[in-house]
Amino acid sequence: MFRFLFLFYIFISISYGSDQKGNTFIQQLLEWNIDYKKLDKFKSGAGCMPKNKSKYEALGLSYNLADINYAKKIALQGCEQMKKKNKILNECNCEIIFINNHFVTKE
Repeated sequence: MFRFLFLFYIFISISYGSDQKGNTFIQQLLEWNIDYKKLDKFKSGAGCMPKNKSKYEALGLSYNLADINYAKKIALQGCEQMKKKNKILNECNCEIIFINNHFVTKE
């Protein structure tokens, strides 16, 4: 019984952390008046969040493209460009966060 409760707790903790990162991404885009959920399909979002931080330092976004792989590539490029502009070179790596309306934990 204890083992089951422990595993359940771990699962909930991981799920909550993932949801929180997804919500953070969407909230940060809303600060720029971008509602990610309303953007057309074939969209992707990328972000760079340093460890022990609760906010993305760089974001990349693409939408309304013909191919989802191209959308991911453009989102990652946008994130990398924002990192360079803000001089965030070693603190974090840009990773895909959303594909269409699905949060991605690891790709």
